[in-house]
Order: sequence, then C-alpha cells, then structure tokens
Amino acid sequence: MRYYLDMASVKAGHMDLAGWAAPDREGTKLSYDVLGPDGQSRSPEVIVTTRPDLGYTLFRDPDRPDLGFYLRFPYAPHETVTLRITERQGDTEVGRLEKKVSDLSLSFRKAGKAVKGLFRKPVSFGKKVIDKLTHADEKRYRAWFLAHRADAETLQKQREAVFPYAPLISVLVPLYRTPVRYFREMADSVLGQTYKNLELVLANASPEDAELAEAVRAYAAKDPRVVVADLPLNLGISENTNAAARAARGEYVALMDHDDLLEPDALYEYVSALNGKGGTVAGRAAGTAEGQGTAEAAREEGQEAAADIPDIALLYCDEDKITEDSEAYFYPNFKPDFAPAFLTVNNYVCHLSVVKKAVFDALGGLRKAFDGAQDHDLVLRIADAGGKVVHVPCVLYHWRSTQASTASGAGAKSYAVDAGRRAVDEHFKRAGLPAHAEQGPVEGCFFTSRYTLPGKPRVSVIIPNKDHISDLEACLKSLYERSTYGNLEVIVVENNSVEPATFRFYEDAEARYPGLKVLRYEGPFNFSAINNMGAAAASGEYLLLLNNDVEAESPDFLERMMAYAMQEDVGAVGARLLYPDRTVQHAGILVGFRGVAGHLFAGLPENKPGYMGRAVATQEVSAVTAACLLVRRGVYTEAGGMDEALQVAFNDVDFCLKVREKGYRNIYVAEAVLIHAESKSRGVEDTPEKFRRFAQEAARVSTRWHILKNGPERFEDPYYNPNLSYLECFGLGD
Repeated sequence: MRYYLDMASVKAGHMDLAGWAAPDREGTKLSYDVLGPDGQSRSPEVIVTTRPDLGYTLFRDPDRPDLGFYLRFPYAPHETVTLRITERQGDTEVGRLEKKVSDLSLSFRKAGKAVKGLFRKPVSFGKKVIDKLTHADEKRYRAWFLAHRADAETLQKQREAVFPYAPLISVLVPLYRTPVRYFREMADSVLGQTYKNLELVLANASPEDAELAEAVRAYAAKDPRVVVADLPLNLGISENTNAAARAARGEYVALMDHDDLLEPDALYEYVSALNGKGGTVAGRAAGTAEGQGTAEAAREEGQEAAADIPDIALLYCDEDKITEDSEAYFYPNFKPDFAPAFLTVNNYVCHLSVVKKAVFDALGGLRKAFDGAQDHDLVLRIADAGGKVVHVPCVLYHWRSTQASTASGAGAKSYAVDAGRRAVDEHFKRAGLPAHAEQGPVEGCFFTSRYTLPGKPRVSVIIPNKDHISDLEACLKSLYERSTYGNLEVIVVENNSVEPATFRFYEDAEARYPGLKVLRYEGPFNFSAINNMGAAAASGEYLLLLNNDVEAESPDFLERMMAYAMQEDVGAVGARLLYPDRTVQHAGILVGFRGVAGHLFAGLPENKPGYMGRAVATQEVSAVTAACLLVRRGVYTEAGGMDEALQVAFNDVDFCLKVREKGYRNIYVAEAVLIHAESKSRGVEDTPEKFRRFAQEAARVSTRWHILKNGPERFEDPYYNPNLSYLECFGLGD
C-alpha cells in the first residue's frame, strides 16, 4: 500500500500521528492500530478523513472519505511503538504495513513505496532543494524530455493537419561568423518543421566567410522557402535581424539565434495555440487530432479564425540548453505564463519569441542601443503597447551553450546585463513608474526594482494576538524602531488571552507606541473574522495583515511592498519570509500543491536563488500568505474580505484567488524580508478537532476553485508550469 506520515507530536502522556494511506486493491478497507514495545495494542483513537488531494491524484475521486488518518494513543517518553496499517478484503487480510516510530525520530516524514509514481509528470525538478541542476537532475531531465517529445506518429499526423488559420511564419536568423556545422543543424531544424507554411530568412553579415556563404547559397538553391539577405558588413544583432525582417513576408516573425535548434513540432505548436488548440505537453496528441481537417473546411473557417486572434502579439515556449556537440539536453527552463513584474527582473520569455509582423514593424523592430538584450527590450515594448502574450508550455527550443554565448552564463556577455537594465528603465519611463533597475542577487541579467514612492499613505497593520507577549513585543518593536515607513496605524486584535500580563502589556504598548490600539474579538479563534474586524476598524488606505510572530528584517520592507500595492492593477502583495534558522518559509504560494496550495521554496537556504532564480525574484504569484499581506483597503472590500467559514487554513489562498478573479495581479516581493516563526502562537494541527477542521477547510477551498476538477474549469496555476509536479514544487520537501 501507499502511505505518508505528515505529522507526529508528543504531549503529556500521548502521541498524535497523522498522514494518509491508500490501498493497492479495489474494494479493500484499511484499519489502523499502534502496538507498544510489548506488542500489545495501545487502542488508539482513530479518525479517518477525506483527503481530496490524494483522492483526486490516486482515484480521480476527491470525495473519497477513507484516505486520511489521525491517531492518538498513550505514549511514554523515548518509547518505540509500531504503527500497523492492515488492508482487508471482507474478513480476509490481504496486506499489512508496519512502521516503527519514536519521539527520538520525529523528523522521519518518509514516504512509503510508490509515492514517486504520483507526480503529474514523470519528473519533478523541485523534489530536491536545488540551486543549479545537478548531474543526476540533468540525467532525469534528458530521460523526461526524450519520453515527452513528439514521436514519429504524432509528427506525421501534424504534417497532414490543416489549420483554419495558417499564417506564413518567417524565421529570422542573423548570421555572423556562424560555424557551418551549426548553421546546417539550425537550418535543418527549421526546414524540417511539420508546419510547412514558413520561410527561413537569413541575414548573412559575414560575406568574407566563403564556406558559410557557399552553405547559405546551397540551402537557398535547394529550398525556395530560404530567403537570403546578404549584408555588406556586420551591423550588430539588432540591425542584422531588422534587415532579415525587411525581407520577410510572413504575418509572424520568429526570432532565432544562428546556432540554436528547434524541435520539429515547434511552429506547429505555435500555430495550434493561435488556433486555440493544444499547446501543453499533455495535449499534444489531442491537439494534433483536433487540428486535422480538409483544405476546403480550412478555407471556410480561415477568415473567422484569423479574426479571433488579432490581439495576439507575441508567443513564447519553454526551452532548454544543448551542448556544443548537440548530444545532450540540459538545464530546462519551464516558464510561467506572462508575468509583467517578473519580466522586469529578467527576460524569462527569451526563446522562441514569435511576434506578429505588424506589431514588430509598428514598434520599429529591434533597437541597436540594446544589443545583447534586444529581445528583452522588444518584449517589454510589446507588453507596454498592450499586446497579448501567449505561453506555449512545451520545450520546443534548444539554446546552444558555447563559450561565447549567454547560454553558458551571464558573464559571457556582460554588456547584455547593462543593456537589459537600460531596457527595464525605459519600460518604467514609458509606464510612468518612478523606478529604476539595479543589479539583483543573481549574477547576470537579474534585476531588482528600486521605486521612489510618490507619498506614504497610512498603512493599518492588523495583528491577531493571544498571549505570547514576547513575540508581539518583538513584532511591534520591528515596526516602530526598525521599519523606515513611519505612517502606521497598528491594530492588535485580542482574542482569548488568559494571562494577566498580556493585558498589562496592552496598556503599556498603547502608551509607548503611537497609533496603536487594541480591539477585542470575542469567541473562538477565527483568523478570517479577526482580520475582517480589524479591517473594518482601520483608518488606513492600505491594510497590512501581519502575524504576531513576524519581525521585520528589511528596514524598507514596507516601502518595497507599497511600491507594488500602489499600482492600480495590483491586489495582494506578499513578502519573503524566513524561518529563524534562515531558511525560506514563504516565497509565494503555489495553488494546486498537494490538492490545495503550499509555499514555494519552503526550506531553501536563504542564500540559494532556487529554480531559475525564482526564490529571490519579485514576480506574480497566484497567492501569498496572510502572515504578511499588504492590500489596498478598496481591494480588500471589493473581494469581500476573508471567508469566515475558513477559520484557520487556506483563508489567505481563497482571498488571493478572489482578488485575482477581480482582475488584479498578486505579487511576491523578494526584497521585502521578514522573519516568521510559523504557527508559534497558535500551534499546528495536533488534535482530532484541528485535524478534522483542516481537512474540511482544504476541501472547501479545493472545491470552490476547482483545484481538483477535470476539464476546462480546472484551476491550473498560471505562474507555475504544467510540466512540473504539483505534488512537489521548487524546493518543497527534500
């Protein structure tokens, strides 16, 4: 059977165990027992619950009621007891699992057999906390890629397919001292596309290279789709590409480097996306079948299809690197959907950019002043002009890693870093944002944005509290003495404190800290209701929801967060939260993780940038934690505040998804750093009642947002990637 131990805790006289288990056979039932060192049953209290995440993943039945378990049993310090899970078919035992547990090994969190088979895809690059992919990870990636690239049968179906809208795509390639072997491989990868309505436009800026010139002439003579624009001298990558664009006849232009490679179905997948079909790895076969049709039907539908897509200005795909000898694929970049804030950090769009020719021409093509980051500049200008950007989440482009290319490391072309910074600065200027780009924490083209706030509107900080006055004092001290923002109102919402010292502290704090007041929330703990009460009493234009066990580390954390919260299209803004041991507690939330949601990069050392640098990159996310969440008061009200039926768990996820539904972007600000001793005040899910409530709240959020639902309504986190596992993510777990 498959199993996982999620939690174990020891309190006076008893131990609690929680986890899940799934039978191997249809129609069987599981029972649970705990045996003491003498082999006798401890007669545990047993609660069996619904686990919608596992129900969906294992059985496509999120309402299956028998997968989660919670056990409480008598326990003496340092005992070793045995968890026994028995699988029965009627009265017959058909399977048994036994696991030894003690308080000396409570960090076990080990999965049982076959858990690795639960990944939505056969590989999860977040399964280990990684800075850079290791050799083993690269080997796993190669195996995954070869298993998921389009096979011969699929490619043949693509060649026979007829699209209603089949635009001519001009692949623009500026050549300059290109090794002939690389040129031939590049040209073959373009001309060998399953989508045939293309032209390869070559701008050769090295006429002195006789061998290359001869190879170019040979390809032009062999295939009429090859167009050659000979240049008398090298004008730089931007002007060379612009020369190719002037010779192009296509409705779309694809920007390709002279030594890189395309997958044979690359342009097919792009045109499929233009026609509203396929686009994901899992959908390739289905998209191929749907894309087939007769030429007559295609002609009839062509006008209508073309009219549906005039606003699609740019398409891009996932990519990887390829070695100089073209033998090995490595370092995949599985990208999010279009994320404007992340685009100011670096050009994650990169390859393969396919741009509507009319848009390319209207913007004046590439700009020579930004050589080295000319594509980053172009994507920013397209976004600023309001063009629609579409992500095709398939690995379709192989970026050759040579000693002279930026694929081998940003240091290979340091001028590209400066050009990228200037491109971001120009974007800010066009957008009217008082900001400029600075070098970020990752070497190369990774930037951080420094904003000059037009003012400092009042921020109302809402802090729920029950006793734990030492934590609250540290939190308040960091706000009043370390934070540089200043214009604060602090509302401490008191809930069920029992220690007399707590109330004496409140009186003292109200006297010492200007703008601080204490409200009383009567009734059982309800995080949503407490914050809603605080929001209703707040006078600030902005609300900062803050846990009492959070301390500001960055003096300017609030300025950093306000820079985004003050933008009209931004909703919830979160911060980078670290555990006291300096590992990551929060760097944004992935919706869909283990069936509901979870924190990205949890447990990653603070000095590690994470997968593709995203742990330290300010960017769009679907949700952020309410342990430190900044939002405009108007947005909070518009979204209806927090759902008070979600008393403890996932209320922040639900709130952020309501904010997204209203059309706002949610932002994780990596430069705003705070320390969070997570759940220190309220504790973890360590009682039967808490465990039951947690499962109910998880099911409520999962159902409301269709997280586990099949079909078009299913929620897929746009800022993750469908090629990555939703059971493990970017450093979650180890």
